[in-house]
Amino acid sequence: MTIDAEMIEVVRREVGEALDELLSLTERFTNETIPAEAFVRDAFRVFHNTKGALRLGGFPEPERIAHAVEDQLAKMRLAGEAPPPHMIDLIEQAMCACVYAVEADGTHPELALVLKKLIGTGSEALAERSDDADRTLIENTVTRAEVVNSHNTIRIESERLDHLMDLGSEYLAQNSRLKRQGSRLRDFSERFSNLLKRHPQLRDILQGTFAEFELFVRQEERELRRVTQLTADFDGAMRAVRMQPLSGIVPQLRRTVNEAARDLNKKARLTTDFGEVELDREVLDALREPLTHLIRNAVDHGLEGDLERAEQQKNIRGEVRVEARVVGANVELIVSDDGRGIDLKKVRRRAEELGLVSEGGLESDSELVDKTLFFPGFSTARAVTNYSGRGVGLDVVRSRVSELGGTVSVQQRAAGEGIALTLSVPSSVVSLRGLSVLAGGSTYVIPSAHIERTLRVFANELGSAEGVTIMKSPDGQPIRLRWLSSEMQRPRVEDPALLQVVIVGEGSQRLGLVVEEVQGDTTYVIKRLPWNLRRVPGVIGATHQGDATLALVVDVLHLFRQQGAASTEHRLKVTPRTNKRRILVADDSLTSRTLERNILLEAGFDVEVQEDGRNALKALEASEFDLLVSDVQMPNMDGLQLTRAVRAHPKLGRLPIILVTSLDRPEDVNQGAEAGADEYIIKGQFDQEALLRAVNRLI
Repeated sequence: MTIDAEMIEVVRREVGEALDELLSLTERFTNETIPAEAFVRDAFRVFHNTKGALRLGGFPEPERIAHAVEDQLAKMRLAGEAPPPHMIDLIEQAMCACVYAVEADGTHPELALVLKKLIGTGSEALAERSDDADRTLIENTVTRAEVVNSHNTIRIESERLDHLMDLGSEYLAQNSRLKRQGSRLRDFSERFSNLLKRHPQLRDILQGTFAEFELFVRQEERELRRVTQLTADFDGAMRAVRMQPLSGIVPQLRRTVNEAARDLNKKARLTTDFGEVELDREVLDALREPLTHLIRNAVDHGLEGDLERAEQQKNIRGEVRVEARVVGANVELIVSDDGRGIDLKKVRRRAEELGLVSEGGLESDSELVDKTLFFPGFSTARAVTNYSGRGVGLDVVRSRVSELGGTVSVQQRAAGEGIALTLSVPSSVVSLRGLSVLAGGSTYVIPSAHIERTLRVFANELGSAEGVTIMKSPDGQPIRLRWLSSEMQRPRVEDPALLQVVIVGEGSQRLGLVVEEVQGDTTYVIKRLPWNLRRVPGVIGATHQGDATLALVVDVLHLFRQQGAASTEHRLKVTPRTNKRRILVADDSLTSRTLERNILLEAGFDVEVQEDGRNALKALEASEFDLLVSDVQMPNMDGLQLTRAVRAHPKLGRLPIILVTSLDRPEDVNQGAEAGADEYIIKGQFDQEALLRAVNRLI
């Protein structure tokens, strides 16, 4: 019988729906909302229908698995027995193996493993065929690319797929670089146009050349828009290839809960709510270990014993719940329990013993939790067991999640209502978002997941406490500052009067990173460092930036672990301000600004020059000046616009302004006065004494 592609798709859909129905049944059974008899009856029906669908679809190996489970359920049904916990796990694993095999066109390594476990349950019929079955399944496990013409599909080695994804990710990063280059090209075109407007004699000569150049720029912009759309489509398609349903890990999580409860002599059940959330295969694999740690912790530290729960009038069977939700480009996984919660007094005592907090410290509950529970080696257990006392667990969780570009936070509930831990991770690792910064002469990328905001802070507004430089956040809370260049063991330059600070967070903790320049948002693809550089502190990988330079990706979690110690490397280095008055000169004419600069320098003033209004405004915002001397006709922002911007600025509004220009009509002078200038000097009447008299009069 020939099986067409349409029938194959019908079978795949039916098997996927069967998995959803089975997971719902097992969850209801473990939650004791349906009796064992109903579970066995309905599970038998699900596997019976699945077996028939697999036979029609031409999938003999998964069909044998479904048939074997059906046999086991039939025996339980006749004997009136309830399935033990390990059988529930095996049933779920069997259905997942069938789904995986159907998606892989008929075979999957999981089939052989499930078959061995089913054989161990005592099925004589299967035992007679076990050697041949295992050999057949293992031999049919495909490890090389194989085209299946009848299904119009292809199987491919995961290594080849990963290589393809790497190339695609580099293409995404390259597109980001092209967009920046296109922006520079447009900026150059606008500057060229402004130059021609200000110099009519050049316009007559270069008008034809500029028209050709502008046509070229528009064509490049159209091509860039087309490439950007293609890149977005490619990105979506590549992400879809790697996405897997989160529900596929439910059997593993349920086994973890059952094994931990059995070993610790507790009663526990797992409930999940994943909906249709999907994750990148690499992210899903990386989350298995953190989720296992959290679930074991919940059963061990969170859930009380039977007697204690009975005394508190709780259900004897404790609940561990895992749910997922999509938040923007991230997926949040919330692991919670209904246990005793965190004993903050016990945690504080242990933290004081280890020197993590000072005795009688003023840390809030959330700060205490963040400082201690995620600290390597921290444990409140006094005895070492397979589950407790080794100090391995939550620090591993945070490290693994941080490597994915995600964060972990703890929500403490009311006493006796347990806790909830939220893991926020990107749904895909094809490309990540970050902030590109300059520090110590090198470029770094800070993952966006940790960034709260960027801001500028005047050096004279900083303070210190216990040898640590601090600043006040916009909400009034103190934030410790650390210099990224020092953290990366790069040379530090003298700090300017206005510092660039990136506020990063992890849980309830915040830290201010001082950088030399914030270069802007970036899309990056992280590359692992060579084996001999992987232990470089504070770095988790590298990436190529827009100008092809190599940037290091900052390990923000490492910075939080190191922030306790005071160091001279993390203190302000600012040259004491002299008594000289500072003047900013803005003029696009090199001759004019050089003349004015020399006059003011000889008169004893500290002078800085800028060639247009936009840069002049940035300089005024970045440093303190006592006076502005500006031309009127300038590119990007002329002198009148600059004057209006200064007058409207909350911190610069009272700055004295002198306009020096060749525009000598009365209406020009009136425009200068209306904009807010204090003095208006005409260049045709300009002399050194007139400028200095105006300067001395204003400051």
